[in-house]
Amino acid sequence: MIEHLKKMFAGQPAARGLLEQREPRELATAALLIELARSDFSESTAELAAIRQLLQKRFGLGAAALDTLIAEAGRRADSAVSLHEFTHRLNRELPESEKLGILEMLWRVSHADGRIDKHEEQLIQRIAGLLHISDRDRVRLKLKVVTDGRLDD
Repeated sequence: MIEHLKKMFAGQPAARGLLEQREPRELATAALLIELARSDFSESTAELAAIRQLLQKRFGLGAAALDTLIAEAGRRADSAVSLHEFTHRLNRELPESEKLGILEMLWRVSHADGRIDKHEEQLIQRIAGLLHISDRDRVRLKLKVVTDGRLDD
């Protein structure tokens, strides 16, 4: 029996463990950004480009890794029952400063097309609550993004 288990687990790629370790920071963030882009019932090219740019900048991913991350995040977002699947992991694994960075990314995606849709704003408010981010910080980050009017800091 033990030999059978050893053989079964020997075939597991080492990269799988790495993906699971990085998941809270990368996959959960990407899934939330994709959920946001879909929340107004139309994924604009500006929002999708913002997602790519923000994820690449935040995590330093190459084009192939970025494509893989976005594809997997889209699949996870499609099958997710609630936002808790993503925010729970982020709450457990990340300090407040990184969660604030994720919230800012959400605002930047929402504002990428030049306006913040009411559905997007409601979703960001829900995500901020699930990440235990104060209303004050949520609004502060929104104003920062709107006044910046650009994706890069």
